[in-house]
Order: sequence, then C-alpha cells, then structure tokens
Amino acid sequence: MGLRLRREEQLRIVGMHCATCELTVSNAIRGVRGVEDVRVNLASGEARVVVDDKRRIRDIVRAVRRAGYDVVTQRLTIRVDAREEEMGGLREMLEGLDGVIEAKTGGGLVVVEINPLETSPGAIIGELGRRGYRARIVDLRQPVRSDLEGLLPRLVVAAALTPLVVLAPVQALRVALSVPVQFYSGLAFYRGMVRAIRNGTANMDVLVSLSSTVAWLYGLLHPAFLPAASMLIAFVLLGKTLEAYLKGRVTEQVVSLQRVKARRPDGTEVDAFELRPGDVIVVRAGEVIPADGVVDDGEGYVDESVYTGESLPARKSRGDPVIGGSVLTSGYLKVYVTRAGERAYISQVLQAVREAEAVRLPIQGLADRIAEVFVPVVLVVAVSAFLVWRYVLGSTLDVAVMVAVSVLASACPCGFGLATPMAVVVGLRRLLSRGVVVRNGEALERLMEVDTFVFDKTGTVTKGRIRVARYEGEVELAAALERLSGHPIASAIAALGRGEHEVSDFVEFPGEGVYGKVDGRSVVVGRREFVLRNCDGDPRDADVLVCVDGRIAGYIWLEDEVREEAVEVVRWLKEKGYRVVIATGDSSRLADRVGEALGVEVYKGLSPEEKADLVRGLRAAFVGDGVNDAIALRAAVVGIALSGGSDMARLSGDVIVPSLKAIPALVAQAERTVRKIKENLAWAMAYNMVLIPIAAGVLHPLYLPPQYAALAMSMSSVGVVLWGLAQ
Repeated sequence: MGLRLRREEQLRIVGMHCATCELTVSNAIRGVRGVEDVRVNLASGEARVVVDDKRRIRDIVRAVRRAGYDVVTQRLTIRVDAREEEMGGLREMLEGLDGVIEAKTGGGLVVVEINPLETSPGAIIGELGRRGYRARIVDLRQPVRSDLEGLLPRLVVAAALTPLVVLAPVQALRVALSVPVQFYSGLAFYRGMVRAIRNGTANMDVLVSLSSTVAWLYGLLHPAFLPAASMLIAFVLLGKTLEAYLKGRVTEQVVSLQRVKARRPDGTEVDAFELRPGDVIVVRAGEVIPADGVVDDGEGYVDESVYTGESLPARKSRGDPVIGGSVLTSGYLKVYVTRAGERAYISQVLQAVREAEAVRLPIQGLADRIAEVFVPVVLVVAVSAFLVWRYVLGSTLDVAVMVAVSVLASACPCGFGLATPMAVVVGLRRLLSRGVVVRNGEALERLMEVDTFVFDKTGTVTKGRIRVARYEGEVELAAALERLSGHPIASAIAALGRGEHEVSDFVEFPGEGVYGKVDGRSVVVGRREFVLRNCDGDPRDADVLVCVDGRIAGYIWLEDEVREEAVEVVRWLKEKGYRVVIATGDSSRLADRVGEALGVEVYKGLSPEEKADLVRGLRAAFVGDGVNDAIALRAAVVGIALSGGSDMARLSGDVIVPSLKAIPALVAQAERTVRKIKENLAWAMAYNMVLIPIAAGVLHPLYLPPQYAALAMSMSSVGVVLWGLAQ
C-alpha cells in the first residue's frame, strides 16, 4: 500500500470580491475528497489547503474553476530529450513534484501546469536535469491574470466611453457608446452573478449586475438613465481596481526567493529555487542574497532587517553567515549555500506568515453571519422601496426605478468580508518588517486577553553567559560530567575542568541537573532541591551542588548579567499595567538577584512541567528560548519565542521575536490590529445602515442618484482597505 503524506499547499485565487466569494471558494475546495482543512483569505487572495496527498491539487484547482473562480498558475511547454516509451513515467514523475498541478506529454513535448507559490520553472528544469533528462523551456505562459490585471483594461474602456455617453447628443449614439461599457467593462460582474446563482449564493456581483442592467434597460426607453448605468459600472470598477492595487501592495511587501535570480561564479544565472546546499554563488551590491549560506570570500554590508528588524546593515566577511532574502547594500560576496529553496529562512518565514494570515478570528464570525443574509435583505429592501414609491406614495415610474436601482447600487457587502483579513494581513506584515514572525494569527487577538507576562530567566532576561563567581570543594568531576550537557550553566562549570576523565551512564534531567559515572564514581550535579533529593550533606547557600558517591562534595556560585533591553521592556510592561513574572528552573540565589534587579516576582526551582502549570493558571504570555521552555510556550495564552533560541522553542511559540525589544512593538501592533478590525466592522455596518435608507429615499425630496450610490459603495470597500493600511 502506498504511503499517503499530509501536504499543505498555498493557492492564489482570482475573482473573489466579498465574504460570500470567500465562503463559496472554501466550500468548493472542502468538497474535494482528501481535503482535511482549508482557509481562504479575502485580503491576500490566497487559500491554504491541507490534503492527504499532493496529487489532489489538480482536483482542487478544477473545483475552484468549476465554482466560477480561478487559480493563478503558470503553464510551461518543455522539450525533453526522451523516448516516447519514457513519457508516461516522466509525466507521473512530474506530477509527483511539489507545486505541479498537471503534466501532459506528447510529441517530445511536456506541458506542465505549476503553482508559482510552491515551485518555479527553473526548479522543474533543474529536477529534470538531475534525473538525467536534457530539457529546455520553449514556451512559458501565465494563463490566469491577477485581479488587478483583469480589472485595468475594463476600467480604461469604461473611463474612456462613459464621458462620451454622458455628452452624446442623440440617443442612438448614446446607446452605441454604452454597450461596450455595459457588456465588456461590466462582464466580470455578470460572470460573478451567474457564478453566485449557480452556487446558490448572492454577492456583490448580483447587486451591481442587477442595478446596472435595470438602469441600462430602462435607459433604452428613458435616455436619462443610460449615463447613470455607465457611470455606475465605471465607478464600481474604479473602486475595485483601487482595492485590488492596495491589496496587491500589501501582499508583495515581502521578498520572495521565487522571483530572485542567483549568479554562479562563471556568470550564469539560475532561479534561486534551483540552488542546492554546496553550491557557490556570487552576490553584488544591491542584489538580494538568494539563499542561506556562509561567506566564502569577499566583504560587504548586508541589510538583514527582514530577519532582525534592525535598519543598520551588518558587516559580513569570510566565515560569517548570511540569510536568504537579505540585501547586500555594498561590497561583493561569494557565498557557500547551506540552505536554499523552501528550506531557506525567508521561505519558511513566508510559509509561516501565510498560515497565520489564513486564520479566522472569532470576531470574524459576526461578519460572516451578516454577509450570509446581506444581499437577500438588500434585494427585499430594493423591491419594497420600488413598490412603496410607485404604489403607496404615487410617484412616477422614473422615481421608483431610480430609488430601487440606488438601493441595489449603494449596498456594500465587501466591507464585512475585508474588515478582519485586511487588518490581520497588514498587522502581520508590519510586524514582519520588524523581524517579528507571527506563526499563529490568533495570537494577535489572544494578546488582548493577557494580563501577565512570564519570562524565562537564563538566556531570555539574562545574557545567558553564565560565569562561575567562585567555587569550593570537588568540582573536577563535575566539570567532566557537564561537558556532555548543552545547558549554559553546564558550559560554565565544564570550563573549570583541567584533566581527562572517563564518563559513562550520562543522564540529563531537564531543568534539574545531570547524573553520571566519572572514573567509576557516581556524580550528581544540579540545582539544590534535585541534589538534596539524592544526596546527604550541607547545601550551604551555593547555587549549584556537586554530589560524589552520595555525599555533597562541592559548591558553585554563579553570576549572570541582566540584558539592558530586559530592564526597558519590563518597565514598559509594568507601565502598561501588566504583571511581570520570572519562572525559572534555577533554584539558586542568582534567580533572586535577577528578580531584584528587574523588580519582578520570581518563581524558581520549577521543572518544565511546573512552568507550564504556572502559566496555565494565569492569563499569561510566556517568553522563552530554551528546550525546557517548549511546554510552557504551548501552554500559555500566547507563546513568544526568541529567534536566537532552540529549534524546539521556536516551533512551540505562536510568535518569534528577534529580541526582547520587539515585545512592545508586538503588543502595540496587536492592539492596533484588533482595534482596526472593530473599526472596520463598525464602518461597514454604519455605512450600510446610513446609505441604504438614504438611497431608499428617506430624505425626500433629496435623492441619491444610482451612479453616486455606486461610487459611495465602491469607495466604502476602498476605505476599509485604506483604514486597514493605516496601522
């Protein structure tokens, strides 16, 4: 039986305008067999899909297209030097690669459709080359355009012809000029309406199509309505184009290695995704470093703000590490590649950010419930307004039609769908520019629930460069044993050793200490409580005890320097009203001295499980960097890991920060993001509650013409995007 591997895929969706579109795409993908989870983000236009087999991606793309939307892909035509009998196996091999949607073969050619968010043409050619095939691309196309590329030509036509429709001296010319606006510029709205009806939903396209069509058809008999129909479409297109442009700016703020070229020493250029560990590349001033690596030769200054959040470039020379996605501002580097492609740091960061952006916050539930009933309610209001004005108030047919069309044109469901995702996407990208990686988008909202910050001590609020202040008794055997541990305290004790010793039966107890046999003698080294549970003797006031053959035989006093930024961050948090606590496995007086220096509570001598129990009993964010902190990071309301810490800590944290200095920025951005979400929802609600009644004629004798109702509608969603950007 074949092994089925769980796979996550990111897709760029085209054609989504509102929350109803988002829901339709989600349902279409969820209906594909093998899909375990799907999250669609209206603001970024991306879908995150978890499938049990990567070969399901073809079915997912087809499902999205059947629902009336599309997926951004690239189609490569490749000439491959292979025998005809090899083509079947070649097709199967290609369809098994990450990012390949479908492959077709015939006549010595292979046509491959790929997902550009997951792979690149260069990566496909490189894989064929590694498998022994000579291959070259003879045609490369992107059959699906982005929303902005699709809207621009339609807007140009509408913008050019609408003034002529308004100024045309005769009805026949006015009709002729309005046809391209109505049925070319407005075609996307008609397609969206058909798509919505076919899927049993109703969205913005239904409202725009109905309002413009009623105005245009009525205008064939009543000339005054034709300009209104054309202006309506032109104004809606203007708003949607601005919205697509602004959303595109947000999603393209981060460097992607898929668009970066790498230069080999012989001058040849390849895609960054073709690089492999062991390759050597050259980077010139002004270029993006295409992979993670080590400087093999040269010298220069590198802008690493994508990683550290620091604006000042760092000097790099032979032996220094460099991060893919950073920029060489000056100089020349020859780099030995250590990680490339999807394993490069920036690729992993982008993956984490996309997953965080796909989150659906609890507050979005209200917007979703409103969006589900919004369009049907507006249709009822429009019909009711027509009937009231025509048959109750006895107005002319012109007035009744105008009011009904204005109601349809003024209603804006888009704001509800954009309110949450737009604020979240912008917030995450703002934090990323400071070097803060949010792995779980819900962390921004959950930070608002936090009233306590719990910090690990060693390496987090202290520099982690622990030194032995003084020692007494037997420490030589302890030093030999501690050489096998990677803990910062162990390194300091190991430096006391002078001779060579035979160590066996080594066991490390996380957060407690170590045990082993040194030259045949049983040795225990660790915190006071741990040693006293296993040995007899006077512990005195030492920070670390050494036990040999069951008796305490050595004493070690430690010192560690508090980070300057820890003092500043703790002061800031306390001024904001947060309770600040240190939780540490260190039971020595060193922990008390650190707590006194920072002016905070200290819980010391805690095992990793006890740390976790502590944070579970609090509404706390936990900040840590070590393997021992992983359980507490997962148990906290929000886990914050330092990027320079252990891999286990980074994988356990909801947020990864470059240093403690980033915590105030994280808290402030979370507050701004949640506030923007609430403001966006309030604006979307208030706009519709005010403008729809005005469009229905409650301010009679003042009327809102349909074209200006449409302008107000389109600017409403643009306003949500702009307000989301203002963070």
